[in-house]
Amino acid sequence: MNDTSNKQINWDAITCLVVDDDKFSRTFVKTALYQIGIKNTKEAATTAEATEILRSYKVNVILLDHQMPEQTGLELAKQVKEGLIGDDKEIPIIMVTVDTKEKTVLDAKSIGIHEYLVKPISPLALKKRICTALGFKEK
Repeated sequence: MNDTSNKQINWDAITCLVVDDDKFSRTFVKTALYQIGIKNTKEAATTAEATEILRSYKVNVILLDHQMPEQTGLELAKQVKEGLIGDDKEIPIIMVTVDTKEKTVLDAKSIGIHEYLVKPISPLALKKRICTALGFKEK
């Protein structure tokens, strides 16, 4: 494992997948990502769309809503972590949700979700979580 703790993040090289059924939330998150320097974003309104994107593109981090119509964010995360979607089981997943129930937070941790962010989010909080999820120390 490489020690990445002292390296600078090349924000331009990061591709982020935003999965949220709410268009306003996706737009808000994409704007926050742009503000912190991540310009490569993919977005999915459903877990099915997210699955297609993960099978077709190299994504560095997933920002995932929990409350989705046909499948929850946790269910999608579990499939990713089990290697059922895409070829990167270790891809960092950050839950971005309004769900603050202890069970949801604990389930997220047990699945292997790296970070948990409660909406509404700030660009600074998002940047910190992405740094942590990718294994970087923020400078």
